Amino acid sequence: MVSQLLTSSRQPIYTTGDDYRALSRVSNSDLTRLKEEHLGYWSVPSARFIPEKTKAFGRAFHQHLLEPETVGTVLSQFLPDMMEPTINTDALAPAQTKQLATLMRTIRQDAFCRRYLRLSERERIVLSTEPTTGIACKARLDMVYTSPKRRNTMVIDLKTTSARTQAQFLESCYTYDYDRQAAFYIDSLRNADGREWGTTKQFRFVFIGIMKQSPHRLFAVDATSIPGFIDYGRKKYRFWLRKWHDEQTTDQLVAPAWSMSA
Repeated sequence: MVSQLLTSSRQPIYTTGDDYRALSRVSNSDLTRLKEEHLGYWSVPSARFIPEKTKAFGRAFHQHLLEPETVGTVLSQFLPDMMEPTINTDALAPAQTKQLATLMRTIRQDAFCRRYLRLSERERIVLSTEPTTGIACKARLDMVYTSPKRRNTMVIDLKTTSARTQAQFLESCYTYDYDRQAAFYIDSLRNADGREWGTTKQFRFVFIGIMKQSPHRLFAVDATSIPGFIDYGRKKYRFWLRKWHDEQTTDQLVAPAWSMSA
């Protein structure tokens, strides 16, 4: 069982879905695409080579857990010819249905996950301005818990994983630039437009990994407790933000097409 960490004030989510993707701001995913373009798609782990069925299942996993009110939309991605907004999970492939149900049950039975699914804001969108470059950024966080007096904030990010041990999951955090993601998200809160987290004293970032295959173990990595993890991630995202800024200046500040996506 994942050990308990922190309790929440809920803040309104002021934009979602297509509205978020349409925002002409830079996201962490944009930096991944920029890195791929500069280093070559085959030189770094790339989401573009993940099978479409795997991507669809990943979307279903997150939306079943974090946005259950949109489940009909998610299921329609598996069965695009069925347009009803409420599609029963029985319509999914039996193996997918069983796997999805097992992952949901595993997470909801864990005391830590159950607590923060209840207390956190889910799919929270944060708009910010990165102070060293002045670039407008955006981030969509799986779960954000802010203590009642707003002194402490914890971000929880959920990952399905093929790792079978804690060590393998930790290794994947480096392989897939999760250090950059954690730093980008924490700094997005620190620099949020409107200074919503301006009085927060401590930020924590926890990755929760769940094995996609049996026995569906849960792994937890407190990214903020690993020496140098956030600092190195911050150097990474600032490097690619500067690269993005330089390209925009060269291109007369016209944003590339990929900067409009999530």
